[in-house]
Amino acid sequence: MIDLINVSKTFEQKGVCVEAVKEANLQVQKGEIFGVIGYSGAGKSSLLRCINYLEKPTSGLIKINGVEMSTLNKQELRMIRRKIGMIFQHFNLLSSGTVFQNVAAPLLLAKVPKKQIVTKVRELLELVGLQDKEQSYPRQLSGGQKQRVAIARALANDPEILLCDEATSALDPQTTDSILDLLLDINRKYKITIVLITHEMHVIKKICDRVAVMENGSIVEQGSVIDLFHSPQTRTTRNFVKSVFDTELPETLWNQLRNPGKAGTLIRASFIGESVTEPVFADLTTKLELRPSIIYGNITQIKETIFGTLILHISGDAALIEQGIQFLQAQGLRIEVIDNVE
Repeated sequence: MIDLINVSKTFEQKGVCVEAVKEANLQVQKGEIFGVIGYSGAGKSSLLRCINYLEKPTSGLIKINGVEMSTLNKQELRMIRRKIGMIFQHFNLLSSGTVFQNVAAPLLLAKVPKKQIVTKVRELLELVGLQDKEQSYPRQLSGGQKQRVAIARALANDPEILLCDEATSALDPQTTDSILDLLLDINRKYKITIVLITHEMHVIKKICDRVAVMENGSIVEQGSVIDLFHSPQTRTTRNFVKSVFDTELPETLWNQLRNPGKAGTLIRASFIGESVTEPVFADLTTKLELRPSIIYGNITQIKETIFGTLILHISGDAALIEQGIQFLQAQGLRIEVIDNVE
């Protein structure tokens, strides 16, 4: 649905050329929630604004539903943008307009008949849970309520794509979760494709299907959220994962394992979904006479999937340990040998 092919964006600031986006390549499938994560200055916002041509790429191609954006004239670009809603970090509401007027603004610009506007706005306010705030002004709303108004406004023209520019960064954790739940509900109910940028891994973990990691203008890694949690390939990705799900063994435990009498193999076992309910580690003792000890572990939910990691110390014959690793892999667990403790 969205294709970025070797997209670059360069700005000039005080005579200095700044490469905000460097040869970015990604594909967003219809109906998915795709996240772009990176630290401040990574180029996330510039990449997002290139998608709907609020920023024209310096080079590269952007295609929406197969249509190459650079081939469109101004009128055609306006038409395609009506099907691309956008939500901003700081809401961008009209302070002098009521909630109703803010949501109705895109419909008025599109010259929709008044009766249809009233019906549509009230339908959207009910969707975002603000049907009782119709005549309120932005100054009378909480941050979460303002963002709900912004979401309703972004949905006014029945978009196929929703772009979210740090939509939860100005909100507290509880409000953030409620907004993410709303976006997930909108995605499921209307099959709207959502592209969101964030610097919070919690946002990615909670609602995204796939994610791209940006650093210094480049996409350094991308894939399913599950895959990135299981085996992050770059230091930046590992740091993001660690912020919500630490899979590294603390140094104090390493020191305990290095003590005499602790010989064995240290493995990291990652499990997804139904594997978590099976007594596979107990089977190592009953079937192979191995002695597994759980040293460290963590479990979380990635969108609707349970994902966990356990670090185990396994004592026993080396050949039996190898059989045990193969047994665990056959049960659907991903196994990584961390170290052989002498």
